[in-house]
Amino acid sequence: MRKTILLSSILAVHVVHACSCFGPDTFCSTLAPPYPQPEWWLPDAVVMAVVVGEEAYGVDVRIVRSYFGEVQHEEVIRVWGDCGALCRQYVTGWVAGDTVLWAIQHSDLSGNVICGTELEAPSDYQLSVCGVYSLDYANGAVSGRITKPTQEEMSIDAFEQLVNDCLSTGIEEAQGQELLQVSQGSGGAVLSLSEPMVVDLAIIDAAGRMCAARVWDGSPYRMDRLPSGVYNVTVRTKEIRLVRKVLVP
Repeated sequence: MRKTILLSSILAVHVVHACSCFGPDTFCSTLAPPYPQPEWWLPDAVVMAVVVGEEAYGVDVRIVRSYFGEVQHEEVIRVWGDCGALCRQYVTGWVAGDTVLWAIQHSDLSGNVICGTELEAPSDYQLSVCGVYSLDYANGAVSGRITKPTQEEMSIDAFEQLVNDCLSTGIEEAQGQELLQVSQGSGGAVLSLSEPMVVDLAIIDAAGRMCAARVWDGSPYRMDRLPSGVYNVTVRTKEIRLVRKVLVP
């Protein structure tokens, strides 16, 4: 019987001694660990996907559901695991047709050097072991170290809400006030920053679809062109990562 896995990541037993890293001890804190934090902890996407093929120490997966990040429904991406000397989880234990749900990062291309290949591309992803990136999934229930460093279980519907809630905890306040400002005017929701700076702005809808991604200077940004609904607005620099839920009426 195939095993369906939610991969957003238990530290695998395959971790080799050549890997030296540490990270948060729960899935939720891996998504948004307390500040200050090393940037390499943070995943770039949380997805449910189906394995469609294998290449060396990586797999190709087709996205079934995107909970966070830029990947889209039905998109096929390549995710690299461990070749035996990397700080990654092995991913080649799954076969075509297996379902996975992963919190993944953009590939750092380290396999091209350490593993002696030229296979990894900047558009690829990787599955780290420097935190809790993987949970188990069976019969509609998610289990693992979700919000505490002991075994927990929740429904897949509750998991979707958890992703949003955990991301929303990664908020750094600016001198007693919120850096990311949200106001509701006659034309709808408007975003702004309380102090000028250059940031990466991403707006993701409730289905996990990327609606906007741009470099932003914090000047008023109108969201009235978007359909009515709830959106996750993320602002990132090398030092901070802010997430707000914004209602577009």
